[in-house]
Amino acid sequence: MKQTDFAKTLTRFLSDYLPNQRNVSTNTIKSYRDTFKQMLIFYKLEKQIKPEHLTFKFIKAESIKAFLLWLEKTRNVSINTRNQRLAAVHSFFRYVQTENPENMFECQRILGIPFKKRQKKTIEFLSLECLKSILNQPDTSTKNGRRDLALIATLYDTGARVQELIDLRVRDIRLSEPATITLTGKGNKRRSVPIMNKTQNLIEAYMKENALLDNGKQDHPLFYNNKRHPFTRPGITYILEKHFKLAKKKDIEILFPEKIHPHMIRHTKAMHLLESGVNLIYIRDFLGHVNVTTTDIYLRANSEIKRKALEEAYIEVVTQDMPVWYEDTDLLNWLEDFCK
Repeated sequence: MKQTDFAKTLTRFLSDYLPNQRNVSTNTIKSYRDTFKQMLIFYKLEKQIKPEHLTFKFIKAESIKAFLLWLEKTRNVSINTRNQRLAAVHSFFRYVQTENPENMFECQRILGIPFKKRQKKTIEFLSLECLKSILNQPDTSTKNGRRDLALIATLYDTGARVQELIDLRVRDIRLSEPATITLTGKGNKRRSVPIMNKTQNLIEAYMKENALLDNGKQDHPLFYNNKRHPFTRPGITYILEKHFKLAKKKDIEILFPEKIHPHMIRHTKAMHLLESGVNLIYIRDFLGHVNVTTTDIYLRANSEIKRKALEEAYIEVVTQDMPVWYEDTDLLNWLEDFCK
């Protein structure tokens, strides 16, 4: 079967342009791939065009808008996901402009499709009491309990994204002073973050127990399941939720959020650094953000810092000479009459 112009261009985009020229991560490529899988399903179901027959002449700005609406209405995706799919489409059609310049006009129409505005969610994070309670739950008399404690402590102390934790290998751990962990973030950018002594001791004990300090284990995943495969996102979420639920049952006097997810631990670390007076620039580098404006969301979300700033800026305007209102009998009589 003869390949269509769309098939040829999409293949080059996913297999050559993104990994070799843009050097984007495997997860980003998978996300883009999923976008176009859904687009092919849309054209097949809604436009009755089979994937092997889809060409650029069928892909117009109007049909891309219909695809985005279909995602929201039929697939029930959130505005965030809808915008992520549109970002992938935009990236592809920027590439198409150079590879197929005869389609430039329609490419520019598609690139003009705007992202949908969304309501920004409040950042969820754990108080220090919540975090301590969760860290107290793993049963350190068992091997899995010691592993869980080391995993959660590492997730918090490094402020790692869940994928960064999954991708950790033995070679990324430096236990000699100064103890650090090297994380591989978005776009394969690497950064080294310091770890505290308690976390260092937990990781070292865990690695010794599991023979991860032996020669030849440098490329072995740091945290792994019973099949010695790296944990998946659902696996780490399960561990975190298990100890979160135990903490909620045992420490009923502590105010816990309704639910927990791994990224909340990253938010928690950022907030705790901010509350400790750490400079926002350092927090940006610690979290691996490209721009400090991304990190600025924590400053906007921290109500304790806002309260302290307001207290410091507050000027006492009430003087001793001002009369006390409840001693003003005329005012009291007027209020009583007014409320009748």
